[in-house]
This record gives sequence, C-alpha cells and structure tokens, in this order.
Amino acid sequence: MIRRLKGRNLISSVSTKLFILTFMSVIVLFLIIGIFGYQRLFEPIKQNNEKALQSSVVQVENYIKTLMNNIQSQLIFLSTPALYEVGEPDFTNLIETILSYQMDLVHSIYVIEENKVRVSAPFGYQFYIDAPSIAEIKYQTNTTGFWWSAPHLINDHYVITVSKRIDSGRFVAMDINLGALIGPKMLQAEQGTERRIYIFTSDGEFLSTNTNLVYPKVYVNHLEMKDALQKITQSARNSFDTVKTSTGNYMVLSSNQNQWDWYVFSVIEESQAYPLINSLKQQFVFVVFIAIILAFILSVWITSYIRKPVTAITRQLKAAARGELEARITLNRNDEFMHIGNSFNGMMDNIQTLFNELRVSEEKKRHHELKVLQSQIHPHFLNNTLNAIYCLGEMGQTQEMCEMIRSLMGLLQYSTDKVGDVVTVEDELQQLDNYVQIMNLRYGEVFEVDIAVPEIYNMTPIPKLTLITLVENSIFYGLSKEGVNHIIVCGKEHEGAGVVLEVSDTGPGIAPDKLKLLLEDTGAANANKGLNNLGMRNVQERLRMTFGYPYGLHFHNEPDEGLTVTIQLPAGESKEHG
Repeated sequence: MIRRLKGRNLISSVSTKLFILTFMSVIVLFLIIGIFGYQRLFEPIKQNNEKALQSSVVQVENYIKTLMNNIQSQLIFLSTPALYEVGEPDFTNLIETILSYQMDLVHSIYVIEENKVRVSAPFGYQFYIDAPSIAEIKYQTNTTGFWWSAPHLINDHYVITVSKRIDSGRFVAMDINLGALIGPKMLQAEQGTERRIYIFTSDGEFLSTNTNLVYPKVYVNHLEMKDALQKITQSARNSFDTVKTSTGNYMVLSSNQNQWDWYVFSVIEESQAYPLINSLKQQFVFVVFIAIILAFILSVWITSYIRKPVTAITRQLKAAARGELEARITLNRNDEFMHIGNSFNGMMDNIQTLFNELRVSEEKKRHHELKVLQSQIHPHFLNNTLNAIYCLGEMGQTQEMCEMIRSLMGLLQYSTDKVGDVVTVEDELQQLDNYVQIMNLRYGEVFEVDIAVPEIYNMTPIPKLTLITLVENSIFYGLSKEGVNHIIVCGKEHEGAGVVLEVSDTGPGIAPDKLKLLLEDTGAANANKGLNNLGMRNVQERLRMTFGYPYGLHFHNEPDEGLTVTIQLPAGESKEHG
C-alpha cells in the first residue's frame, strides 16, 4: 500500500508532470519538423530516382536492339551470294569462326538449300533440323525477306531463329540463345546498385535473366521472382511495381517498347531503389535520436530547475507544520520562488516573534498568578490558627502561645515577602519547621515530621512554599488513618547532576484518580483549607517554569502504604532568582 502511494505521489508530482510534458513537447516538435521536411523532400527525390530507374530499362532495351542489329548485320553479310562461290570448305570455316566469337549468344548458323541444310556450325546441327522447321523458315523469309521467329525451345533452351534470303533457292539462318541475351555485365546499374534483368514474352513465358543462379538462396528468390513477374505480364501493366519475396521487397520497372513485344523488367532491391530516400530515412532516425537525447537533457534541466525550489519550500513548510519555528527557506535565485521563500521567511519571523511574546506574556501572567496565590494566606487557616492561639491564652499556656505566634508571624512574613519567588532549601526548611509547629498545636500528636536534608544542599534553589505544600498534603491525607503519620523530608544527589528532595509519609496514600485530580486541578487543595491556594499542579508548573521542563515532581504511590513525592532540582543557579 505504501509503495502504491509513493508511486502515485511520484506520478502526481509537478516535477514529474513537467518532465513528461517538456519531453513529449520537444519530441513532438522535432517529429513535426522532421516529418514536414521529409515529406517536402520525399516526392522530388522519388521522382528523380524513378526517372533514373526508368532510363535503366530503356538502356536495357537499347542494348538488346543493338545486339539484334548486330545479328542482323551478320546475317546480311552471310547472305552475300559471292561468299558461296569460294567453296563450301571456306564458307564452313567462316561460319565456324563467327560462331566461336559469339558462342554464348549464337546457338547455331546454317544454310538451307533445296529444302535441306547444306552446311551448319556446329557441323552436326544440320542433322537435328526437321523438315517442318525448314519449311517454316523458307515460307516466312520469302514473304518478308528477313524474318524473326517467335521464341521456341531447343534442348530446354529458349531461342529465336533469324533468317535472311540469299537468293530464290537459298537461305541463311541463325538460332539466337535468349538465355545469353543479357549477361553479367549488365548486373550493375549506373548508380552502382545491383540490377537484375528479366525478359518475358507477352504471353508470360520466361526468356532470359542476368541473375547468377549459382547460390541456392538466390535460385529460390529467382523462382519467386519469375512467378511474380509472370503475373505482371499477364495483367499488362507497364509501370512501377513492388514485388515481395521471402528475402525482401523489390522495386520492379517494366517496358515492352520493342519490336518483339517482349517485357523487359529491371529488378532492384527497394532499399537500393531510392538511395537518397534511404539515406534521408537514416538521417531522420538519427535526428529523432538526437531529439530524444536533447529532449531528455532539456526536460531534466527544466524539471530540476523547478523541483529544487519546490522541494526546499515543501520541506520547510512541513517543518513549520510540525511546529519548528526556526524553519526558513534559503534560495539563491531571482525569480518567483525567491519571493515565495522571502514571504515565508517573513511570516515565520512574525510567528516566532508573536510566539515568543505570547510565551513571555503567559509566563509573566502565570508567574503573577502564582505569586498572588502564594502570598494569600487562606482565611480558614488563619482563623483556625488564631483560634488555637486564643485557646492557648485562655488556658494560660503563654509559652506555647508565644511559640505559635512567632511561627505564624514567620510564615506570614515568608509568604508575603516580595523579594523573590525562589529561596534556598535552608530558608524553606526553616519555614517548614514553623508550619509543622502550628499544625502540631492544632491537630496534636497525629503526625511526626523528620527532616534529614544534608547541609551541603542548604544553598540549593527552590520555589517558595514547595516543601510546605507537599508536607501539608501529607498531613491532610494522613488524618484519615489511625495512628501516627510519619512524614520524612530527606535530600540526596541525583546521579551526579542536580539534587533530589523527597517527601514521604506513612499515610493511607492517594487513590490514582484522586492523584490525577490533584495534578489536573489547580484548586483541588483548597478543600483542605490549608495554608494557601497552592495545589500540586501549581507546584509542578512553578518548578518547570523556574528551572525547565526536565525538573519537577515525581510520584510513587502505594495504597495503604503512603505516598512518596520526589522533587528534582538543579544544583546550580535557577532561571528566575531574586
């Protein structure tokens, strides 16, 4: 649950929201600029590349035309009647020489005379030409004088037959190997990219390619490409196409602007078809990457610029909420946060000043109230004491009456003295002796008081009437118990620092609820009509107001076994003395 709350606080914090907002804003800005620039450049670059690719198809067609013109020129040369006057052996050497120079392209050369092949290169080829083929050649050539046949198979290879009439009874013919029509030298395009050429008939029959089919992977791709290009020829399209194979995507350019109605395809990998666009894409990715880095750095800087003062202000606000009036905001900057910090510091200064003034005022008020209380002798106490003196006078106990008057005068003078509220333990013990004498004359031998405070503690400061109030409490609560209440006042050192005075009795003790009432109600002691209006709580407050919070009263109460009150005092000078 705590982790969830921390996660929510992190997401909902201003610095996190500012980081996300800044980061996304910078990224979106760079993307918009990049996409806009990319779109502005994409179309012109694409058009230029398509023109260059289209021109490569035209170059292939021009190459084929040139090659076929060369074949045609050779046939025209071989159809010269004078060549046959030199004799058959010399003519045979001539066509064998021509065949050896063009062995890959030219499948065979032969002369037809009187409905049969008279001579051929290679020599044995004349025995494989059947009569229908001879008749077709004679018929087509006689009609046009020069004839190009449709592609046909010879030994699983596509060839075309080109023939020229020599005279009315003789014809020279060549079988051109279409598989070698375009060779490896056409594999590289002008742009330096790999270019594959495919030739198909208008019926979709594959004729030739310059693809090197040695490697199995290339051969598989070749078969897939043949099927895709065959579909294009059948759909009679003549434009740019995209072909997808198992090895990638390819850009295909087609043309059939030739006299044989062949489809010439130029196939280039899509990544190489638009090199400038691919380069632009790479640069765009690089720009996006740089944008992400810059956006992150900028977002971190802006977030840190905002988070640091916010964190400092929040920390000091929480400290102030805990009551730490010394909390201040320190910022070395010149902006709105500094004004907030200065306003907060001024507010805390005012609060601390008001608090100090209020505390001093309350202390003075409480101190004045306590002085008033301790200076007032309870009327009942004074009346009972004077009544006891009167009785002593009636009984002729002059000596006892004088002692009681002396003790009462000492208490009156001690209580109403305006010199100070803090006296020495020695002064307090002297007046305690006067108080005990008065109470013994009033109540008789129902209690005994023993004082065992070493003289070394005589100069220890103590608020006036502290011991007298505690002894008075022991006397009154001990009256309800039969027998003599033994009250002991002693002193000792407190763990090497300070002095401890202890007032214990053997009375009935005080019930916890009554003891709590004594500590909470400043007027609880008035019910006993003792010396003055001081109660246990007032004594506790006077001790802490005078010497500090660690000092004061501590109680150890056991029912039917008495009450022990410990007074913790400092060994040095008091805060308020004199």
